[in-house]
Amino acid sequence: MAVRMTADWTVSPGETEIVSAAMQRLMIATRAQPGCVNCSLNTRLGGRTGFHYEEEWRTENDLIAQLRSEGFAKLAQLMENAIERPCIEFLLPSGTRGLDYAVEVREDRENSHERRNETANDH
Repeated sequence: MAVRMTADWTVSPGETEIVSAAMQRLMIATRAQPGCVNCSLNTRLGGRTGFHYEEEWRTENDLIAQLRSEGFAKLAQLMENAIERPCIEFLLPSGTRGLDYAVEVREDRENSHERRNETANDH
C-alpha cells in the first residue's frame, strides 16, 4: 500500500513566486528519490495564494527517509512563511497522522544519532 503526505498552506501574494520556484526545485529532487511514486503541487491564486502539495511513496520506510531528508527540512522552511497554520497529513497503513508524525520520525533519527555518538565515544 502506498503512503501519502499532503500539505496545505497559504502565503501572501508577494511570496507566491518565491515559494512556487522553490517548490518546483524541491519536487524535481523529490521525484528522483527512491520510492517516490508521485509528487504534485496545486496553486490557488487570489488575495492570498494557497498551495496544496502531495507526495506519494511506495512504502512507509520510503516516506520516513524523506521526512529525515534535507528536502523535508526545506519544505518545512517554506511553510514557516504561511499566513495561517499549515495543515499536514500523513496517510499511513496504520491510519492518518498529523504533523506529530513528522516530529516523531525526525526526533527518532536525532536520538538514534546521539546514541551512536555516545557509543562511539565510549570506545
